[in-house]
Amino acid sequence: MRDMREIVKRGYEEGDYRKKYRLKDRMDEYPLAKKNIDRMLELLPEGASILDLGCGPGIPFDKYLVESGYDVTGIDISQKHIDFAKDNVPDATFLKSDMSEVDLDEGSFHAVLSLYAIFHIPKEEHEDLFSKIFRTLKSSGLALVTLGTELEDEKEVGDFIGSEMAWSSYTLEANLRLVEGCGFEILHWEEEGRKGYPEHHLWILARKS
Repeated sequence: MRDMREIVKRGYEEGDYRKKYRLKDRMDEYPLAKKNIDRMLELLPEGASILDLGCGPGIPFDKYLVESGYDVTGIDISQKHIDFAKDNVPDATFLKSDMSEVDLDEGSFHAVLSLYAIFHIPKEEHEDLFSKIFRTLKSSGLALVTLGTELEDEKEVGDFIGSEMAWSSYTLEANLRLVEGCGFEILHWEEEGRKGYPEHHLWILARKS
């Protein structure tokens, strides 16, 4: 298979993810995401620092966090998405980088958010990524992530958003074990969508323990 990162990066640069998934900027339009983000925010101090890995165009999630009074830093592999995010959420900080390779200071964030992004890096690297997330969180910091639910090996799919895309994932049960194995206490998890369908995701809210 071709390099997965290049497929993902080119897919988001050439495709129109914003038009298909992120044109609406109100969190009310994304009730499941709002419910889980609010669940995370209830456990954070006011003005907490939040890192968004795979931030995309910044709406609606980062915009909602900033408008709720939080200090947001977003990272994305697509320069196009970073440019959109800077326009959409000017009061946040956005950096172009590969989330699995960026250097993060230990104990620097109260929470890490990563929605619909982690399955775009090879699953063999997911454990290292969660260990990095664990290190960059402050004591009792929170992670809110979405993951896949079926075993996928760097699967390429044409015409995802008008471009090629690639996914890599473990099963739902294996993902829960992986997160716990990296030192997290899982506070809540739930499934999004229907089993066997492409948009079937696992939501996990976990605390650094």
